[in-house]
Amino acid sequence: MIDIKENESLAQHTTFRIGGPAKYFCSVSDSKELREAVAWADEKNIEYKVIGGGSNLLVSDSGYYGLVIKYFGGKIEITGEVLTAMAGAPLSLVMNESLKAGLAGLEWAAGIPGTLGGAVCNNAGAYGGEVSQNFLEAEFLQKGKAKTLTAKDFNFGYRSSGLKEGKIKGALLSIKLNLRQASTEEISQIQEGIKNNLADRISKASEGGSVGSTFRNFVMSEEEINKFKEKFPQLPDQFVGYQKVPAAWLIDECGLKGKKIGGAMVSEKHAGKITNVGGATAEDVIMLISIVKQKVRSKFSLQLIEEMEYLGFN
Repeated sequence: MIDIKENESLAQHTTFRIGGPAKYFCSVSDSKELREAVAWADEKNIEYKVIGGGSNLLVSDSGYYGLVIKYFGGKIEITGEVLTAMAGAPLSLVMNESLKAGLAGLEWAAGIPGTLGGAVCNNAGAYGGEVSQNFLEAEFLQKGKAKTLTAKDFNFGYRSSGLKEGKIKGALLSIKLNLRQASTEEISQIQEGIKNNLADRISKASEGGSVGSTFRNFVMSEEEINKFKEKFPQLPDQFVGYQKVPAAWLIDECGLKGKKIGGAMVSEKHAGKITNVGGATAEDVIMLISIVKQKVRSKFSLQLIEEMEYLGFN
C-alpha cells in the first residue's frame, strides 16, 4: 500500500537542494507500487512526475501541483549478455552488477548518480559512452497498460529522449540493456579505468549541491569544428579531435567561474556546473543561467542548452 503525503518539500529529494513542495508525494520501490501510484493520480485526474535520485532536476520555488512519485529501488536480472533492471535501480548498482557478471559496456556510468530510469530519460552519458548505446527495450506504462518500447520509440538524442522532451507520456517500469561478455583480464582493465574516471570526477566535484553538468556540450561535424578553431584558435586541439566543444570551456573563456547570483554560483572547479553554495533559490539559478547563456552567445555565437529537467515551471 502506497503512502501519499501532502506538501512534501522537494528540495530534500534533489541533488540541487532547491525547490518548493509537491502537492502530493510518494516513494515506491517496485513496478507494482509505481502502477498503484500512477492509478491513484489518474483516478484523481492530476498530473504526475516520476523521479529517481533527483540528480538532474531543478524544481520551481513554488513547487509542483501534482503527484511526485519517487521510484528508487528494484531488482536486477542478468541472462547471457542482457541485463534487465527495474527503472528505479540505482545506475551505479546496475553498473557494478554487470561487472560482477563479467559484462562490459556500462563502465562510462561510474560515478553518475540517480537511477537507470533517469539515465534513460536523459540519455545520460560520460567518457564517450551513453545509455542509448546499450539500450534494447523498455517496459513502459501508458494509460494504465504496459507496452514494450524500442530505441526508435524513445528517439534518443544527445542528452535527450522523447520522454524527456515530453513526446512520450507515461512511466518507465523496467529496462533491458545489451552488454558484452568480457574476459577477466579485460574486466580488470575496465575497473582500473573506472578508478581513473572516479578520480577525475572527484577533482571536478562542485562546492555545493548541483545537477552535475548544467549545459550540454556542442557536438560538431569535422567541418564545423575546424571553422570554430579558425575563429577561436585558443580552442584546445583535443576538443578538435573529439569534435566537441565543452560548455565548461566556453563558460570559463567568458571569465564566469565564481559568478554568483544569490546562493547560486558558477563552480570555480568546473565552469560547466552551477552550484547551490547556500540558500540558492530556483530563481537564482534561472537568473544565473540566463547571464551565462547571454555571455556565451555574445562571445561565441553559440546557444547553450540545459541538460537538466525543469519541474513546476509554467
